[in-house]
Amino acid sequence: MVGTRTRRTRAAAAAEDAEEKKEDVKTEISPTSITSSFMFKGVQYESYQEMVQAKRNFNNEMLKKSGLLEASASLRENVSSDKKPQASQRGLRADRKRKEAALPSVRRKSSRLQGIQSDGIYIEEERAGGKFVVAGGSGNMDVQSSAKVYVEEEKPEFYNGRVNDGSDFMIKDAVENCAPKWQSESSVSKADNFVSNSLLNVVQEYSSTKKTKKSKGSLESQVANLNVDSEECVAKVVPERIYSVALHPSEHKIIAATGDKKGYLGLWDVDAKSKDSDSDGVYLFKPHSGAINNLEWNKSGTNLLSLAYDGTIRIFDVQKQCFRQAFGAYDESPEYKGKIGYGMDEGYRFYTQYACYDHRNEECLFLSTSLGGVAHLDLRANKATFDLALSEKKINTVSLHPNGNILATCGLDCETNLWDVRKLSSLKSGSKVKPVATHRNNLSINSAFFSPSGKNLLTTTMSNTLDIFSDAHLEKGIIKKPKHRIRHDNRTGRWLSTFMAQWHPTSHEDLFIVGSMSKPRRMEFFNGESGELLSGLSGEALTAVVSRCCFHPSSTSLIAIGGNSSGRVTVAR
Repeated sequence: MVGTRTRRTRAAAAAEDAEEKKEDVKTEISPTSITSSFMFKGVQYESYQEMVQAKRNFNNEMLKKSGLLEASASLRENVSSDKKPQASQRGLRADRKRKEAALPSVRRKSSRLQGIQSDGIYIEEERAGGKFVVAGGSGNMDVQSSAKVYVEEEKPEFYNGRVNDGSDFMIKDAVENCAPKWQSESSVSKADNFVSNSLLNVVQEYSSTKKTKKSKGSLESQVANLNVDSEECVAKVVPERIYSVALHPSEHKIIAATGDKKGYLGLWDVDAKSKDSDSDGVYLFKPHSGAINNLEWNKSGTNLLSLAYDGTIRIFDVQKQCFRQAFGAYDESPEYKGKIGYGMDEGYRFYTQYACYDHRNEECLFLSTSLGGVAHLDLRANKATFDLALSEKKINTVSLHPNGNILATCGLDCETNLWDVRKLSSLKSGSKVKPVATHRNNLSINSAFFSPSGKNLLTTTMSNTLDIFSDAHLEKGIIKKPKHRIRHDNRTGRWLSTFMAQWHPTSHEDLFIVGSMSKPRRMEFFNGESGELLSGLSGEALTAVVSRCCFHPSSTSLIAIGGNSSGRVTVAR
């Protein structure tokens, strides 16, 4: 009986405990308890969404105070500025539809297996200009027919792969000689119209205009105002890497001439309106088969001299509208006897390196070669006044002093040499001659040019210097040090043309220009008297290294151009 009561008492106590637990659970899940659980940083929120938003706001504030947002934005700007800018699409455009026709593929077959007897032909002698003396068999025609060579109708082959036999190369010929992708159906008519109308009018107007000169110091003050930010400042003028640039001396119209690696010559009417030309004023010709290493307008602006590695010098006569060959180097084959360059071609290592007008008489030229030769050519008499080996290595440039007596040469022999032209003219070919003065450098020298007044001589060296020599034409013997030595990175490498610092062609020498390897890409302008860097001009239109630069010869305003390795020219004005 007692045990039963005890069990009932225990059951009642357990029931009471269960009721108390139910009441506790009800208390825990009450609305007031749920609301009090949305707490953040000591603040109570009515809903879960409000608490999450508060956390987000707090995190954003902490992020702003840390400075990470500003650092990220700055880094993003730097990365975007380092991206290579897009090259301009103005100027020359390739027509992808007009591609050269591919040669038909022909399966080669063994003559021996077909039972065909050998012709017995062999090369007896190899001559300059890619010529061979063939012996055995029955001659060249039989060789071609028996060899079963399938070719398209080929153009006639000329000496050393030149564009023609040395006769006048007309506008039509020079345009049609361009690769098909650079031509259109109207290329010839447009180029002919440009030369016979626009360019001829510019030449005639310039010839009849009285020339003006700026006072000393006025051009230097304009350097700070030069600009290359507009897209109209740049155009593709030639297909390949630029080797030479020149500006027509007209003050009324800017005509830029450019020569490239493959022998293309581009003329750019800089201010041509788009409605007048679908190529932005660019006209393309191909008067050479090798790189055009120098271009120079004569003083009257009627003729453009072009020298190429194919061994020829041509003069673009605007009035006659043709490219006439002023000089061509040939070997000693009898058919070339009587040519002005007869016997000058010394073999496969020979090519013409540089040529310029003799300012004493524009019917005469100076020429340098890859084998260290220098010649003076008299076009009136159709002969070389002298043809001498002044070095054992390539001579990069020649420059005649304004007094007409001293000639400066430089090249791979690491020397800048000064020669007395009067003595050179009296020597026979093969004679040994010593320079009047010499400056030795550690590495090769890209260029050496006298200033317009002749007071200074400017050299561009592979020792990463720009050297200015004062009164070099008066020196004798060894020239020890230049007046100014400017440190300048001239290591352009394999894929860029070398730098050649150029004077402004005025009566005073207070300015010269040169390309630069610095980033952002720029043209550099220097004071020739002090050697001071006046400006490193950069802008939106200058997207690559401009290896070859020059000034406008006679403009009352300071104008300069630079050409890069993609065939584009940038105008600074």
